[in-house]
Amino acid sequence: MQDSRSYTGNSMMWFSKNYKGYTSDVSRAHVFTKEEAIKQNKFRSTDIPWPTWYIDAHTQPTVDHQRVNIKDALSAIDIQLAPKEANRHSYRCEKCGRFVSALGAYSGSYGCVKCS
Repeated sequence: MQDSRSYTGNSMMWFSKNYKGYTSDVSRAHVFTKEEAIKQNKFRSTDIPWPTWYIDAHTQPTVDHQRVNIKDALSAIDIQLAPKEANRHSYRCEKCGRFVSALGAYSGSYGCVKCS
C-alpha cells in the first residue's frame, strides 16, 4: 500500500510492516490482503494499493547514503582516500577580465572593485 502523499528522493513510500510508520524499502513494507487494501483506499484515497507482483518486477536495490560511513568501510580494509581537490573554478569580471569570487561573479554586479 503506497502512501502517495510523499516520496523519499524518487522512491515511493509504503506502509511499514505491522503499520509501524512508513518506509521506502519494499522488503520492509506491509503486505495487505485485497480486502484490507480496498478498505484502506476507501478510508484515505491517497493510499494506493499496488499488486505485489507488479512492484516486485519494478524494484531495484539502492544504498541509502544515511546508512553508510566511508571511513568505517575503508578502515576495515586499510584503504585511505586521496585528499579532496580544491575547487578549481575561477571566475573573471565580464568587463575587465580580473579574477573575482564566485559570489561576485553571480551577484549581478561585475564582482570586481575596478568595474563595480
